[in-house]
Amino acid sequence: MTTLKVFQASSNQKNLQQQGARDVSRALLKNKQKQARTPMPNSTADTYIIDGNITIFIGSHSKTFKQDILYSSLLGHLVSNANSIASDVWLTSYKKNMGTLFWVTKSTANQLLRKQPASILKFAKPTLSNHFSATELKQITDALDAIKTLPKDSDALAALLNRIQHSNDSQPSANTVCPLLTVISANKTVISLRPVFDTSHSVDITILDEELAQKEVLNGPQISQWLTYLVEEKYASVRNKVIEKLGSKITTHLHHLATPEPTTPGDV
Repeated sequence: MTTLKVFQASSNQKNLQQQGARDVSRALLKNKQKQARTPMPNSTADTYIIDGNITIFIGSHSKTFKQDILYSSLLGHLVSNANSIASDVWLTSYKKNMGTLFWVTKSTANQLLRKQPASILKFAKPTLSNHFSATELKQITDALDAIKTLPKDSDALAALLNRIQHSNDSQPSANTVCPLLTVISANKTVISLRPVFDTSHSVDITILDEELAQKEVLNGPQISQWLTYLVEEKYASVRNKVIEKLGSKITTHLHHLATPEPTTPGDV
C-alpha cells in the first residue's frame, strides 16, 4: 500500500510538471502571435522638402494624413511667399494661412539667442528634445544627414538652398539663413521651428547639422517655435479644394526623399 501511494504521488507530480510546461508553451506561443500582429514602429523618418522647407514624419501615419499635412503646408507656403521669406511677416502670414486650413495652434514661442556657432540642428534640438525620445531624435538627425546627399542638380536641393542662401536686403554682402523645419510626432503633434540668422558669406547644405564658426555668424539667431495639430475632420471638407488649387505644384514644389527599406533577417 505504501509503495502504491508513493507511485501515485510521483505520478501526480509528473502530471503537474507536464501541465505546467504545456501552460508555459501556450503562453509563449500566444505572446509570439501577439507580437506578430503588432505593427512595428517605423525605424526611419519620412522626409519631404516643401517649397524649400523641411518636413519630417516620425512614427507610423496614414497616407491620407501625410498628404493632408503636406498639401496644406505647401499651399500655405505658396500663398505666403509674396512676402520676403526671411521676414517675420512671412512667418506671420504662413501661420495665419495655416489657421484657415484647420491647423490649430497649441503654443508659440520666440527666442533671441546670443551670437554663437550656428547650425539648424543645434538650434532645433532643445525644442525637439522635449517632444521626442533619443531614438526618435536619432531618426531626425539621420534625416537631416540624408538631405545632404541630394544630387547637386536636384530641384529639392535648389529649393532648400534658397532658404539658407537668401540675400540680405539691408546688407547685400550678407547671407540670411531662414529654413522652416517641421517635425510631426507619432501622436500627430506638429512641431515647427524657424531659426533666422545672418552669415558673412553664402553657406551650403552642411549648415543643417555642421556648425558654422562664430566669427562667420553676424548676429544672434532668432528662433521661432510653433506647436499645432491638424483638425482632420474639418480639413476633409476643404481637401479637394486644396488639391485643385495646388494643381501641378504638387509635383514641382513637393519632393519626397526616398528612404531605404529596413532589412529583416530573411532579407540577407
